[in-house]
Amino acid sequence: MITGASAGIGRQFAITLAKNGYDIVAVARRRELLEALAIELKAFGAETKVIVADLSTDDGIQATIKEAQDVKFLVLNAGITLAARVGQTDIQEMNRLNRLLATGVVEICETVIPKMIQRGNGDVVVVSSIAAFVDMPKSALYAAAKTYVMSYGRSVNAELRGSGVRLCVVCPGYVRTQLHQNAGLEHLTSRVPRWLWVTADEVVRSAQRGLNQNKSVVVPGFIYRLARPFLNLSFAQRFWRRKTRRN
Repeated sequence: MITGASAGIGRQFAITLAKNGYDIVAVARRRELLEALAIELKAFGAETKVIVADLSTDDGIQATIKEAQDVKFLVLNAGITLAARVGQTDIQEMNRLNRLLATGVVEICETVIPKMIQRGNGDVVVVSSIAAFVDMPKSALYAAAKTYVMSYGRSVNAELRGSGVRLCVVCPGYVRTQLHQNAGLEHLTSRVPRWLWVTADEVVRSAQRGLNQNKSVVVPGFIYRLARPFLNLSFAQRFWRRKTRRN
């Protein structure tokens, strides 16, 4: 099962897992994109079940949980990005963001992982963000949600040792998907240097290596792994703000 499967990282996970012999349960809001994905995955011999659900809502989360009872590989990827100064996000939007990126992810894990433990096998990938490690002015709510799931995933990874179930949190930086365009942040595609971008395929391969090595958290891209200890230093923050601000 892959949430946010219609595009970007989720779509790449679907393709990779289908090539590896998995049938797919694809969850997202846009039916037409999910159905197009299902047709594409047939070329790899995969059967695809399409679940149209908004994971910022209780109904969407419950529909996903209902379909996830017997999954062997769970990818929790559905997400949006949000840029807003403190105090500029209304409570409804804040709750939707937290449900989608944080508490809903945990609710699915809390239901599905015990069933994996009972079977003695299963893999879980939680897609967080480099924002979980970095001070994010004007994106505090987003960074907080991503930190929440990273902290949860790290602790659950330790709890699962010896159970046959593996969990890895993957924390990418800038990924070449439509996420930023959908959020009205398309200026980032030209403002952020090319060497700070990674591909969806790199994210998927990093997550798979993390599972195989039983790592709790992985960061795709050599430049991010190299720079991570320094990202909160003042010079790095100034560089980041200069490169990501609008003209």
